[in-house]
Amino acid sequence: MSKIVLFLLKNTRGGDEMTRRIESLGIQAEVVYDADPEETIASCRGADAVLTVLTPFTREIISSLDTTVRAIIVAAMGFDHIDVTAAKERGIDVYNVPDYAVQEVAVHQISLMLASLRKLNIYDRFMHEGNWRSPDYIIGAPVHRLSTLTYGLLGFGRISREVAKYAIAFGMRVIAYDPFVEKIDIEKSGVVCADDRNEVFRCSDIISPNVPLSDSSRYLIDENAILHMKDGVIIVNTGRGALIHEQALIKGLQSGKVSAAALDVFEKEPFFDKTSPLMNMDNVILTPHIAYHSDESEKEVMMRAVDGAIAVTRVEKPLGISKVTK
Repeated sequence: MSKIVLFLLKNTRGGDEMTRRIESLGIQAEVVYDADPEETIASCRGADAVLTVLTPFTREIISSLDTTVRAIIVAAMGFDHIDVTAAKERGIDVYNVPDYAVQEVAVHQISLMLASLRKLNIYDRFMHEGNWRSPDYIIGAPVHRLSTLTYGLLGFGRISREVAKYAIAFGMRVIAYDPFVEKIDIEKSGVVCADDRNEVFRCSDIISPNVPLSDSSRYLIDENAILHMKDGVIIVNTGRGALIHEQALIKGLQSGKVSAAALDVFEKEPFFDKTSPLMNMDNVILTPHIAYHSDESEKEVMMRAVDGAIAVTRVEKPLGISKVTK
C-alpha cells in the first residue's frame, strides 16, 4: 500500500480531514506532530511522499530517508527549511505552494507600511498609558501623505504585483527591480522599472524585499544597502528574515537613517530575544510570521498540498503545487 506522511504542527487544523481524504483513495496516511529528526526519519520508512509544514528536512535527514520517498511537499510558499540540493541528489522532488496566500501577505505588508507611517503602534500605546493630545503629542518621525511617497519593491513576483496594485490605489509611486522580469511586464502594471537595486534604494521612501531566500539574496538589505537609502526610509519585511541583516537594520534604526521598520519574519525563528533592541524600539512593529494567515488560506494550502502528495503517490501530474527548481 502506498503511504503519505503528514508532518504537522500541534496547532495545524484539518488533520483529520486530510487523513480521510488520503485514506478514501486507498493510501495509508500517517500524521506526525512536532517531530524531532529521529522521529522524522523513522516515520518516513516506506513512504512514497511526505508533506511538511515547518518540519525541517536537512541533508542529514534526507540522506537517511528510505529509497521509497519520491517527493517532499511543503505546505507553504517558503522552503528554506528543506535542503533542496540534498533532495535532488537523492532523486527526491521538492514541491511548494507558491501562490496560496498572495492576497494575505500583500495586505499584511501594506498594513505594516501604513501602521509604521501613521505610527499607529506609538499612538496606541500613548492612549493605553492614559495620555491624550498635548503640546508634545506629535511623536517620532515626520508623517507624509501617501501621494508624496515612493514604494520600492525588490522582486516583482506575485506578492510584489499585489502590493503594487494596493500602493498605486493609494496614490503612491511604485518602483521595482527584478532581473528576472522583463521591463515591459513591470511597466504595464503602472510601476517604474529600476535599472538596478541601488536605484530602488536611492529613490524609495518605503522598501520591501519580496524574493525567495537563497545564497544570492541572503542579506539583500545590509549595511551598505541601507547606506544608499534615503534618510528616514521605512523598511518592511514579510518575506524571509535573512533577506535583511538584522544587526545592520538595528544600526540604521539607532542612527535614524531608518525611521521605522516593520517585520513579520526574522533571521532566527521563533524570535524570542527579549535582549534584542528591536523589542524596545518605539519605531519598530513586530508580528510573529503571520502574514500568510486567513481561514481561507490555511485551508487552501493544506488541501492543495495533500492533493499534490496524492498525485505524486499515484504517479500523476500534481496540480496546485509547483516543483522547486532551485
